[in-house]
Amino acid sequence: MPKTYLITLFLGCLLTFTTCTSVANAAPLPPNSGAINVKDLGAVGDGVTDDTEVLQKALNDKTKFIYLPNGTYLVCGTLKWGNPEKRTVIEGESREGVIIRLQDKCPNFDNPKRPKPVISALQAEKTGQAFRNSIYDLTIDVGADNPGAIGIEFVNNNQGGIRNVTIRSSDSKQRGAIGLALTKKWPGPGLIKNVKISGFDYGIKVIHPEYSMIFEDLVLENQKIVGIQNQTNIISIRKLKSNNSVPVIRQVDDARGLVVVIDGNFSGGSSKYAAIENSQGVLYARNIRTSGYKAAINNQGKIVAGNIVNEFVSEQPYRLFKVKRNSLRMPVLETPNIVPDELKDWVSVTEFGAKSGFKNDSTEAIQKAIDSGKSTIYFPKGEYLISNTIYLRGNVKRIIGMESAILAKGEAFQDREIPVFRLESGTSDVVSIERFWAMYGSKANYWVEQADSRTLVLRNLMMGNYRNTVSGKLFIEDVAGDVWEFNRQSVWVRQLNTEINQRKILNNGGSLWILGLKTEKAGTIIETINGGMTEVLGGLIYPASTQVSPDEPAFISQESQLSVVIGESQYNRGGRYQIMIQDTKGGVTRILENRNLPRRAGGSLVPLYSGSNSAEKEQEKPEKCWLFK
Repeated sequence: MPKTYLITLFLGCLLTFTTCTSVANAAPLPPNSGAINVKDLGAVGDGVTDDTEVLQKALNDKTKFIYLPNGTYLVCGTLKWGNPEKRTVIEGESREGVIIRLQDKCPNFDNPKRPKPVISALQAEKTGQAFRNSIYDLTIDVGADNPGAIGIEFVNNNQGGIRNVTIRSSDSKQRGAIGLALTKKWPGPGLIKNVKISGFDYGIKVIHPEYSMIFEDLVLENQKIVGIQNQTNIISIRKLKSNNSVPVIRQVDDARGLVVVIDGNFSGGSSKYAAIENSQGVLYARNIRTSGYKAAINNQGKIVAGNIVNEFVSEQPYRLFKVKRNSLRMPVLETPNIVPDELKDWVSVTEFGAKSGFKNDSTEAIQKAIDSGKSTIYFPKGEYLISNTIYLRGNVKRIIGMESAILAKGEAFQDREIPVFRLESGTSDVVSIERFWAMYGSKANYWVEQADSRTLVLRNLMMGNYRNTVSGKLFIEDVAGDVWEFNRQSVWVRQLNTEINQRKILNNGGSLWILGLKTEKAGTIIETINGGMTEVLGGLIYPASTQVSPDEPAFISQESQLSVVIGESQYNRGGRYQIMIQDTKGGVTRILENRNLPRRAGGSLVPLYSGSNSAEKEQEKPEKCWLFK
């Protein structure tokens, strides 16, 4: 059996836990957002009228952007994603005000052994094409006397997820099968953020070995069997608050699984259980406080004593130099919460002449909207041609795409240094770009250039390359992009997917913290140089069908600091990284080879690689570690 290591950083370490709070980012959408308003189709939302047929009609519409004004929408049956199933977004006016409620004792929702979802993002088993599916700002209520109900059966790929959502049971015994089911093929990568699940046998159930899911600000309560159950996938969790008498997290049945959990506060408990049960797979846990449980961790049948976990790794941590065997524990800043403006401070780019359709150049109109003095600029859902750089300046604080596509094409973009969006000086301390996707056929090399020290937030985007010319803070949430160049910059990432056949991320002398990283194709994943610090907490390496050069490391640390917890795909048709880590300190270069890592079917796992600059104390008795030259 693998050895178990409990790493205590120092006695008296203070653990700080923050509770998960509802972040009120929702706001009424403007009437010309391009979304389908379900009340325009005939939905009533009075909690009495059956709105199933109207909501399904909205999901079947080719617009695939569905908006629900405040109201209680009664349904009896499964609301199914339309076809094709990708790029479907359901958005409510507010989390508390929009309730999709299953009728009490709804037929066919009575059998927990054959559970049935209220909302299903899949009508059939598909393979990795559920791009950008998302649900925002609403509540799913499975009603009463529906013990076989699933709140949401969800899948997305590459980018997408669930944000500001409550999933609950109104049953007197809080019955229901699963709150959030990630049980169809190929879930992820995606971000589940600010979600509360109340009741159900399983709060969250995850099955399938690909492609990794990320959770942050998650509240679980009153589950009957387990809060979160993972089988074979890779899940990364931060800020989990649980009030349960059953285990909070259970990893079962398959050595391919990887659970990363940091900053947890688990109350309630039972002397029958440990808060976290890991029967197979790899577990990395940090900053966990529990109460009422037998122990914090049961690792493969072995109880790890205590109810506070500073840092725990279920497998031998790796290092190449005599440094401390712990992660970098980099400070984490929360993504800035930009309070939505009143609609009077919003302006549409169409008011200045922008038109949907790739035959219409909207560049000049978009710039006029930005320079209009309004603080929120939105693009009614559509397809916009941009032929030159758009400058983010003046009073602008939010650029909202409303799920629009951008085609960046024109003579200016023949100069590969010209960006699509350029952040310049302005009045707001924080600026966000949200909810666009880059149209296939775009010619721009750089999509975002951060040329001002103001903080930038990139959220819910599929884009191209990024670079910065100044050292402003950057927050990335649920983004798929290509090449990322961070120069002397502080960067915090929640769910990043990069798919390009070259070096994907450069950290040049900055600090880079990542919760959930998924990659595709060959090329070094992250190169950290000039004294930079990089910490990766979970995710999936997927070379897919591209051939990885045998001397190409997945991670490079050059006179810098690096800690990594990550898994490798088992479906690498073109080969795998032979060198997982290349670390250089004091002019000495050493490598950690893939063949020496724990196996997971056709891939491997990095339980923890430690590459800090903190030397192990001389009086410490060194434990066994592997050094590769």
